[in-house]
Amino acid sequence: MSAAIQTCLNCGNLSFPSRLFCPECGQENFATVLVDHGDVAETTRLSDGTLLATLKIPGGPFVVGRVTGGTATYGDRLLLANHLNNDGVFAYLPLHSPVNEETTNEEQP
Repeated sequence: MSAAIQTCLNCGNLSFPSRLFCPECGQENFATVLVDHGDVAETTRLSDGTLLATLKIPGGPFVVGRVTGGTATYGDRLLLANHLNNDGVFAYLPLHSPVNEETTNEEQP
């Protein structure tokens, strides 16, 4: 299980959600990298019962994801996913937009 986030091809800065320009170097060339986990920095429970977690990505940004499949507390390491069709406890990060990203599988028309 992993989540796709954006990395700057110029300086290596990791970003989520996707950016038009790198906040570190100002360049606009990005690629997608997969991140397996994040460490819970804090949690928030919404009035409808949804549990949100702010997670620190190793070497990268803080992201907010929806915890699904269980609970999480400060310091827990959660798996990350861009899709809800996974089993177990994980943090769901909605799929990002591939703005300014190079295509790695096929040429775009």
